[in-house]
Amino acid sequence: WRDTLCGKRHAPTPKARKAVAAAPGGPSLPSLVFAPKFAAMWLMILGSAVGGLNVAGSYKTFGLKQPQLNSDSFLTVVGALSAIFGNAAGRFFFGALSDAIGFKASFVPLTLLQGTTLLSFPALAASRLTFLLATVAMLFCMGGTFALFPAQAMRVYGASGASVYSIMFTAFGSAALLGPIASNALLQRGGYPLVFSVLGLCSFGSAALTLASQ
Repeated sequence: WRDTLCGKRHAPTPKARKAVAAAPGGPSLPSLVFAPKFAAMWLMILGSAVGGLNVAGSYKTFGLKQPQLNSDSFLTVVGALSAIFGNAAGRFFFGALSDAIGFKASFVPLTLLQGTTLLSFPALAASRLTFLLATVAMLFCMGGTFALFPAQAMRVYGASGASVYSIMFTAFGSAALLGPIASNALLQRGGYPLVFSVLGLCSFGSAALTLASQ
């Protein structure tokens, strides 16, 4: 009571901050999710993740069908190197890059690299070295996609970012589910060249959507 009489002010306690943050008046979660901005980010994830997840799940099956790559020990090494220098390294690299230069300047090069690699993947499978580098590059981009969007959701949605991203993450699940289904259908129609061409175009679509978004 002395502080009150003397006119002293104190910074709000953590409990008080939480009460203010929880106060009504901000946008509701449904209003954020059912909005064009959320839809654009969801589609960016889908278009980018479908290629990386597809390669991560099928590179060994693809390799075993190629005479020059048909070695279980070699493909195991490809998987190990892709996990370390691809997936893990991509998360660190693109996370740091996004902090330095922003989301758009990081994600657009990622999708362009990924799309180019996908379009070239059948040709790059002609030798073990180029196949290894292409697979590592694909998982590098996949790891980057996983790293970029949580932080971007927090930037865009602020205090609601975690809740919004929990729903936005369904784009990764959709890519993991729909990718193999679409790939099998395309494989029957035009083989692996058609599969990788469509996946590459999806990645370029993510780049175009990113450039068009605010």
